[in-house]
Amino acid sequence: MDWQSLLASVLPMLPAQYAGDLVTVGTFLVALCALLARFWPRPAEGSRWMKLYALVNSVAQNKGHATNASDSDGKPA
Repeated sequence: MDWQSLLASVLPMLPAQYAGDLVTVGTFLVALCALLARFWPRPAEGSRWMKLYALVNSVAQNKGHATNASDSDGKPA
């Protein structure tokens, strides 16, 4: 089962207020990660921050579109 069909089966069971809150929080998280990804330079290889950096870039959907896009695909700038 893919995530879209799972979401389509779960969302109708949520009250509209909670679904709206969920969308608002999700939108805020994506926007916050996009802002962080814009200004956060790639950490050095082997750094313990690399996993968090990769998570922020994936939530921000920063694959080839942001200023540090060369960072997000694993190639140094």
